Amino acid sequence: MRYAIDMIVRDQKKVFGKPPILTTSPEAGPNLIIRYASKEDEGPDWTEGFAFRFSQQNEKWVMHIIGNDDLGIIYGLLHYSRHYLGVDPFWFWADLSIEPRTQIKIPVTNYNSARSKVRNRGWFVNDEVCLIGWKEEYPPMKEVWFPVFEALLRCGGNMVIPGTDLPRHGIHADLAAEMGLWVTHHHAEPLGAEMFSRAYPGKKPNYQENPELFENLWKEAIEKQKHQKIIWVLSFRGQGDAPFWQNAPEFDTPEKRGDMISKVVERQYELVRKSVEQPVCCMALYEEIAELYKEGYIRVPDGVIKIWADNGYGKMVSRRQNNENLRIPSLPDVNDPSEHGIYYHITFHDLQASNHLTMFPAPTEMIIEEVEKAFDAGAHSYLLLNSGNIRPHLYPLDLISQLWSKGTENQDKHLEEFIHRLYRTHNKQIQKLYQSYANLSIRYGEHRDDKAGEEFYHHLPEK
Repeated sequence: MRYAIDMIVRDQKKVFGKPPILTTSPEAGPNLIIRYASKEDEGPDWTEGFAFRFSQQNEKWVMHIIGNDDLGIIYGLLHYSRHYLGVDPFWFWADLSIEPRTQIKIPVTNYNSARSKVRNRGWFVNDEVCLIGWKEEYPPMKEVWFPVFEALLRCGGNMVIPGTDLPRHGIHADLAAEMGLWVTHHHAEPLGAEMFSRAYPGKKPNYQENPELFENLWKEAIEKQKHQKIIWVLSFRGQGDAPFWQNAPEFDTPEKRGDMISKVVERQYELVRKSVEQPVCCMALYEEIAELYKEGYIRVPDGVIKIWADNGYGKMVSRRQNNENLRIPSLPDVNDPSEHGIYYHITFHDLQASNHLTMFPAPTEMIIEEVEKAFDAGAHSYLLLNSGNIRPHLYPLDLISQLWSKGTENQDKHLEEFIHRLYRTHNKQIQKLYQSYANLSIRYGEHRDDKAGEEFYHHLPEK
């Protein structure tokens, strides 16, 4: 929570030209009080809820920002920053100046936050390469990661995967936790463990041959994180985020593959539950794992959230593998009573036709339709959004933040408001450019999502 206080101090200094005077003494006559909720407040009764209340003290009004927990207070402070100080969630990433003022007017009206549509919601910062080089230090330090996590919190997110396959001594995961975020894991790094090939160079990454080495990595990861806010990801994919049987060709049937994945996931779940009381766990049903699960070859432990993935291009179907594109629906069955969520891309890195450094190339209305369809199917316990390196993807990042908060969004209204926030002039012309972008991006197939980003340019010469 101290980081959120630091943000507000910085914001008020930018707005008023001087920082606020901080005190822990109520006798000092403060204008703003920040505190945890009590039973007398009668505000939102859910985790992360916050409220604004007002009282009179010495003939002046005092504003109370009240949170049910640390994240509730953080969200309350950032709501105050956005709606009264005028600080945009993407002020850093969009190079927005913060307007100086001599005063702000706050209506003396009680306010209760709304419950978010999605319980666990956040970003996978899957472009740490573009964050390297800001500073000489490697891996990226606090100055690089802080604005990433700040923007996520300002968008109402509460969890993050802070990059993948970064050195273990990096600050990224610890800083995310210190800023109040839940840390979750990439499906290629189950339980947040170091990749096998990095930890044991020269050893064959085959669980059948080296189960103790795999489990040592899992146990080390659990021990390190067991006292933190973690959403544990269970998974079993091979090195380099590929099917595990590439390093174990003896698993040559769906039955063998599904049984091995099931056994490994059950073992991971067992290890977590030995060390963590009531852990929040999910299983990434990604690519071949989703297909095996749909075919009935994979068992998922009870109580584990099932995470479904789009194809990397925003459509909730299976991912294309080179020229094979089966487009198997990637959503839960109507009769599945489990908790479900989604892993969704507005940027992707498949070295074929995806966008990585440019904006999402398919129609924006498709994002709304696909995410709402997932919610309708019951996949609203978890939403992990592949956010890339933030800056090129502000528009869809902002759109998804509205969806995970409210469950729906009007595309035209959202775009108009987004353009008004980020651009001072020529709003109508810029809005038309955004609206025409998907029409002008390269179509490489017959489907609505078969739209190419900048990686298409590099893919063709390779072939």
